[in-house]
Amino acid sequence: MKIIVEAGGTKCKWGLIDNQIRTVETIGFNPNCGHPDGLLGIAQAVAEVAKNEPDSVLYFGAGCGNQQNQELVRSTLKRVFTYAEIKVCSDLEGAAIALFGNQQGIAAILGTGAAAGYYNGKVIERQAPSLGYLLGDEGSGSYIGKTLIVKALRNELSTDLCNRFFDFAQTTKVELIKNVYSAQPVNAYLAKFVQFTSENISEPEITELVAGAFELFHQKHIAPLNISNLTVGFVGGVAWQFADILRKQYKGVEIIILKD
Repeated sequence: MKIIVEAGGTKCKWGLIDNQIRTVETIGFNPNCGHPDGLLGIAQAVAEVAKNEPDSVLYFGAGCGNQQNQELVRSTLKRVFTYAEIKVCSDLEGAAIALFGNQQGIAAILGTGAAAGYYNGKVIERQAPSLGYLLGDEGSGSYIGKTLIVKALRNELSTDLCNRFFDFAQTTKVELIKNVYSAQPVNAYLAKFVQFTSENISEPEITELVAGAFELFHQKHIAPLNISNLTVGFVGGVAWQFADILRKQYKGVEIIILKD
């Protein structure tokens, strides 16, 4: 048996490949904001479904762009899949392979988090720092959710939209602030508010919010690569949900948007 994992901040998809292909979906994990015990519990649950010990585990994960986090994830998975050969790669590398195979292009993720890099057909050769939901992740679900929450708390949305927002959140301003600071993980909690954004995308204020987030994503993640005349490929739920706005952002540029 082989296991291939696509791990984001909100959810993980585990492909169990044996005589047949089975898919298991679990909550997400990011080593930058999640405790290894969280991943351990997820892997144990998957092992119960798999039943057979895998020969190999290939893990593409959010927050796994550096050696330290890769080793943390690998050692945690090794506690469950004792005899498996385990390889941990960044989610951006997984996105690039899915988008371009062995061809070059600019691979981008717009999901709970955000990232982009130049893929030379083999590896991610160049990448702007993502920095995570506190310091970066411009254009991501957590960024859009955070921006929306701030606007609602500061009454920067129309009265009607503010009322609709707090009806959606089912909480008060005071409780919402408490919820944000106590949520575990915070990035996934913030990204939940993308649903409200999607449901109200026809409102000019919301359209402008998303378009502004995508413009900032381009400025911070794509433009620093200083590469033109290459296809830009996107994966992630946010890219798919707001594909029309994204295409307008990249008018005149060949883009690919894969469904999450």
